[in-house]
Amino acid sequence: MQDPVFDVIVAGAGLSGTCAALWLSTSNRVLLLSGTAPAASGIAAGLVNPFAGQRVAPSWHASLAHNDLLDTLAHADASDTYDPCGILRPALNEAQAVRMRTLALEHAESFTWLSRDDVHSRYPHVSAPFGAAITIGGVIDTPRMLEYTHKTIASRCTVQTSDLVGWEDLGSGVTVALKSGPPLRTSKLILALGAGYRSFPTLSALNLHCIKGQIVRIRTPEYLSLPIPVSGYGYVVPLRNTLVLGTTYEHSYQNDQPTKEGSKNILALTQQMVPCIETADVLDTAAGIRVGVPGTRLPMVGPLSRNVWILTGLGSKGLLFGAHIGRNLMNWITDPERVPHELHLQKKRRL
Repeated sequence: MQDPVFDVIVAGAGLSGTCAALWLSTSNRVLLLSGTAPAASGIAAGLVNPFAGQRVAPSWHASLAHNDLLDTLAHADASDTYDPCGILRPALNEAQAVRMRTLALEHAESFTWLSRDDVHSRYPHVSAPFGAAITIGGVIDTPRMLEYTHKTIASRCTVQTSDLVGWEDLGSGVTVALKSGPPLRTSKLILALGAGYRSFPTLSALNLHCIKGQIVRIRTPEYLSLPIPVSGYGYVVPLRNTLVLGTTYEHSYQNDQPTKEGSKNILALTQQMVPCIETADVLDTAAGIRVGVPGTRLPMVGPLSRNVWILTGLGSKGLLFGAHIGRNLMNWITDPERVPHELHLQKKRRL
């Protein structure tokens, strides 16, 4: 095999691949294969929520991941795409309200508790009969963030719009086959393929699962002032004079297109938090396919072979996990023992 042309080829330009290419290109000859299929990252509402879920528990490495996201945005000249306005989390029941009040006492730097009357006074269009917490986090304009980051990447490495069709790890490097054009040579190949992993039979043994997520974008009513995203029964995210409503978690679906039923379910959920959106104009709908790791809700990162790595399973936390993994990936590639055990590759269970 001839000497590799690239130190690293990253296949996939969603949030995980883009963040990886950004950090890897600081000290390596990198090629980013953007591919031709749309990534789920492009329709994401951009909610940065380190305390997701009904337990309002911090996600894996929440503080580190949030800091790495801030550094990633600065590194990409994309800091102005993030509004760290916090997230309003209406309590869904009294038990959750009790937990939130406790967290506000224990973690005052991350939580602020608001009574029902406080919520009504500050956010009169939000329904929160059990009160609400404001947590750290906010909103990223994901399409703009990716656009800015791709521009930064293009200034110091190669970006090619091409689809990966195969690879061969020869030990001394990897030969990468593309849908069009000659094979490429690289020292390391990073597979950040998102749902595209399904095109490669060799990846079918991994414990991965695709989940369809749909959003609805509505026009912000003129009388509605909502300076902060609301998350509980789905989410309502203000973005560019619109509200992004989401999301579905469809584990079984016929195709990757948005459906009327999905939109109906999203509108019904989110109206419980912001009732006035019931009369808002629907501008458009969109859907994307997320990849998750069943049983963990954590990403999957590690070597498939000596020189080929997988980076996948970010689910609905692409912004946080993508930045954190991208920041640390080169250290992990240099010493695979550093990969956190929670992210190790898993194979599907055989029945």
